[in-house]
Amino acid sequence: TPMDMDSLRSAITETIPWVKDSGLAVEIFEKGHVRLSVPAARHLNHVGIVYAGTHFMLMEVAGAALFMATYGIERFVPVNKGMSIRFLKPALTDIACELFLGPDEAEARLAPVVERGRGDWILEMSVTDVNGTVVSSSSCNYYLIPTPV
Repeated sequence: TPMDMDSLRSAITETIPWVKDSGLAVEIFEKGHVRLSVPAARHLNHVGIVYAGTHFMLMEVAGAALFMATYGIERFVPVNKGMSIRFLKPALTDIACELFLGPDEAEARLAPVVERGRGDWILEMSVTDVNGTVVSSSSCNYYLIPTPV
């Protein structure tokens, strides 16, 4: 049976133990729009900036959350096939990733995957600090596979 939005939202933070322990918050979770954040205090590295792996985790999970919020997980689930990250400025504050996907674009992006039964779903995204400064960006290639039974 289809998972409801509350169950999907909860799955984002509850499924992977490290993500659960990270303090990641799902601030917005609606069809075509998600915003996730991570508290800096729990993720500072040896020089007092947000750890690079935290940027990776935030963007990778935010993209998966956008997929789940937009399409659900009845037909396909995303797995990370590859991701390139650019660190643009040191992050000294909490960080957030907000993503949007309009209905027409969502349909167009999923069509080739539906046709093949699996396939690539690529997202460009960025992370901002509390001042709205872009501190990192990435291109993430999710590979959509049929949902395991």
